[in-house]
Amino acid sequence: MPPASNADKYVLNCPKCGAEVCVTQVQGDRCPGCGCEFKLFRPHERDAAEDYYQVLTGEKHMVALADGALIIAHQ
Repeated sequence: MPPASNADKYVLNCPKCGAEVCVTQVQGDRCPGCGCEFKLFRPHERDAAEDYYQVLTGEKHMVALADGALIIAHQ
């Protein structure tokens, strides 16, 4: 399913396991299937998102959203 959003939440499939995830906060939301943590960056935070992605170690995924926001999922 492509990511869907409204002003308060983003609903997408986990890039690791495919489970449906609802991201409602800047950080702390977790996938119910595999436990990945999701961190939300608004469109104006793109540089910060890319920096954060680069310093993470281990498995990580960056999901670009239609409104320009980015979600980074990591273990």
